[in-house]
Amino acid sequence: MTHFACNLKKFRIAKHLTQEELATLLHLTPQSVSKWERGESIPDVLTLMQLADLFQIGVIGLIKAV
Repeated sequence: MTHFACNLKKFRIAKHLTQEELATLLHLTPQSVSKWERGESIPDVLTLMQLADLFQIGVIGLIKAV
């Protein structure tokens, strides 16, 4: 699993969001969020920026090792 996948799941759970709720906020499918959290794919740059805004962190905070 990638650093991004682990971080995304951690931040999503900390915000008390399900994968489906996060997907709805981003206007994407829950399958996209699931793939990201399993490390099978990563979002595009615009979506990374939206995630960072949602979690009130920098993009680097989403992708770096904690």
